[in-house]
Amino acid sequence: MKVNLTKASGNSNPGAAAPKNEIILMEAEYVTFPPSDENGVLLEGNFVLADEEKMITIYSTKSKTDASMESEGDEDMNSFKSKLTLMHPGNSKEVKEFVQYWSGRNVIAMHKACGENHYEVMGTPCAPLQLKAAKQDNNDGRAWTLNFEPFAKSGYVPKIYEGAVVFAEPFEVADVAAVPLLVANGYHYKLPALAVTAAIAIDGITLAHGKIITLIGSGGADPATLANGVTGDVTTLLVGGTSWTALNKSVINLKVFIAGATTHLIELSRE
Repeated sequence: MKVNLTKASGNSNPGAAAPKNEIILMEAEYVTFPPSDENGVLLEGNFVLADEEKMITIYSTKSKTDASMESEGDEDMNSFKSKLTLMHPGNSKEVKEFVQYWSGRNVIAMHKACGENHYEVMGTPCAPLQLKAAKQDNNDGRAWTLNFEPFAKSGYVPKIYEGAVVFAEPFEVADVAAVPLLVANGYHYKLPALAVTAAIAIDGITLAHGKIITLIGSGGADPATLANGVTGDVTTLLVGGTSWTALNKSVINLKVFIAGATTHLIELSRE
């Protein structure tokens, strides 16, 4: 959608530096991306990682962290190239093991600036980042410079992600007729495989307004289904009123919307 580009509201100095307080890496092959909105920038849903995969964090000296992007190419052939540059101080065994493991792997990186409530996502499944590392060990200091940049060019700017981070396995749901959407259980819920189908119903919800939850199907001979309308303690609003079937590795992303005494789960996307 075509929009005006005005000065950011509520900020008298929007161009000031924004140090990064959280940097996260994922292996591209094991990540399911949520789809983008109609403008192609905001990701609508949560990242879903393959079984036993998790996001990892990395420390970088704040003044030496750079998340840049530039466009390049001739007329009618313009593309974008993102680059994340980090500096990790010291020369420990752990940083060497990090470089050894991540070299040659396809990477998706996210970073969050201080004071912001969203992540910027660098790299895509088709144009992932790869690590190029350099070590300094001299009279001026000891540090590793970690450059993450793509070899493939992309037609997309870095995405915005407002979903959950994944540092643990999804919550294993025991009974689809009583799914507890509780803060302690996180935002990813893996449903059981079923031999006889059953309706998914929510048994209690303590998640805040605006949070995004992800249901992950496990299939079975007769998978569970999520219907449009009242489902236990919430009311689901599914696109077109179309039910979702929890096929193996299928995903639905739902946003919590609290309207007075009624809590809605509004479908953002499904795969």
